[in-house]
Amino acid sequence: MTDGDETDDIAEIRERKLEALRAQIDGDGQSADVAVPDEPVSVDDPDHLSELLEDHSLVVVDFYADWCGPCQMLAPMLERVAGDVPAVIAKVDTEALPTLAQQYGVRGLPTLILFEDGEPAEQLVGMQEESRLRQVIDRHASA
Repeated sequence: MTDGDETDDIAEIRERKLEALRAQIDGDGQSADVAVPDEPVSVDDPDHLSELLEDHSLVVVDFYADWCGPCQMLAPMLERVAGDVPAVIAKVDTEALPTLAQQYGVRGLPTLILFEDGEPAEQLVGMQEESRLRQVIDRHASA
């Protein structure tokens, strides 16, 4: 990587951060949730997960592994759900980030943990029906 590439990367990161900050402030200058992405977000590191939990009131974290069959079956459903629920769908690869899985007591895969206002509120282990996941999200969104 050259110095020019690094400078470009830093400029791009700054621009994304600025856009996120602008999106947090509504017309009254009050803080608001950043727009919910319409597709699952891959978590890069523990700080990235912390940012997601700070920026969004509802986050469903999918703890998965590439070798896990039920995880692979769950992935397309999470992609469908991400586009039309008021929660961020985040994906944590437990092979790449084992400390996060350990931190949240993940013992089986897939494990979905719904975070409400940054705190774990509900946990679902194993393959889930789409309707069940939507009910859990809706219940917390309307609370």
